[in-house]
Amino acid sequence: MSMVFRSSLSTNADTGKAVSEACAPIAELQPDLVLCFISHHHGPDFEEVASSIWEKINARNLIGCTGESIIGPDREVERAPGLAIWAAKMPGVRVLPFVVDQNDVNEFEGAETWHEHLGVGPADRPNFVVLPEPYSIDTESLLNELDAAYPGSRIVGGMASGATGPNQNRLFLNDQVLRQGLVGVSLSGPVEIHAVVSQGCRPIGEPFVITKAEHNVIYELRGKPALEILRGVFNAANATDQALMQQGLHVGNVVDERLEKFSPGDFLVRNLMGVVQESGLAVNALVRPGQTIQFHVRDSQSADEEMKRLLTGKITSMDRPPAGGLLFSCNGRGSRMFGAPNHDIGVVNGAAGGCQVAGFFAAGEIGPVGNRTFIHGFTSSLILFRES
Repeated sequence: MSMVFRSSLSTNADTGKAVSEACAPIAELQPDLVLCFISHHHGPDFEEVASSIWEKINARNLIGCTGESIIGPDREVERAPGLAIWAAKMPGVRVLPFVVDQNDVNEFEGAETWHEHLGVGPADRPNFVVLPEPYSIDTESLLNELDAAYPGSRIVGGMASGATGPNQNRLFLNDQVLRQGLVGVSLSGPVEIHAVVSQGCRPIGEPFVITKAEHNVIYELRGKPALEILRGVFNAANATDQALMQQGLHVGNVVDERLEKFSPGDFLVRNLMGVVQESGLAVNALVRPGQTIQFHVRDSQSADEEMKRLLTGKITSMDRPPAGGLLFSCNGRGSRMFGAPNHDIGVVNGAAGGCQVAGFFAAGEIGPVGNRTFIHGFTSSLILFRES
């Protein structure tokens, strides 16, 4: 049997009707894996929603979470009632769901502990989809542990969103509803998984090597005060880039220093927070001497062009087009960034027609840059599936 992927969406404000509408196109599939994304408009009945979806679809495995805005197969439902379901029938693929909480992150030591807890080892070459609850787990530390335990694996996902404080988001595992931690799934076997991480920025100026830094503050670039270098980049920029720099400036940290030439996808983009001690630049990331950085700007045009370029390049490199995909977009994207809805799903559908996609707007997007996994902001993180 070939793999089959399906996605569906309901915008019905009535929870019972929304569940029925979203489940109907998938009910007869008997999928190996289902992901569901539910807006907070359907609370506080999340327990009933999860159990109803579980019963109607008869899936072998199900994970999901709440989201501020929901992405369906052909549109993005922003800050309105939405329920999206994504289902995959993947013959021969080993699907293992799991739960991780903060106690696990604090107490587990060594890769073998993670292999035992998740039920899969690096020899299985697993890839992961993860959905953390941001108020209750140190996701960054967990991702570092998983990267170390499973070198070469792709880890993609999004942080549950829509809550204004702890205990408001929900995570779903089969017919269970959780308020904290992380739910995820590992996939091993005859399925190809490709990740596309579009950070929505473009570099300006040229790369610089940090020559003096402490913690998250860059004091010198190429032996000169960091603020002096930044002023030089600003003065050399055109009027458009100068305006973007004044609206918000970002710093791209090169992930792999072994590269001879750096392209946009080689940077981990973080916010520039301000000036420290008259000439230092504070960044919301740890920095170190010897690291290469480049200043970046972000606007809707840059974000649009980068996503199209990265996605087209990825699909072109594949032997066959993807059949399914999961899309995790920042809740600062959508109409907030592009001035109109449906941008990210529109780009995916334009580049990969027929690919069954669903997702949600996350409070942090998870995906790889280089050989490491990071939490991003204002990013679109996409995972594409096809039969190997």
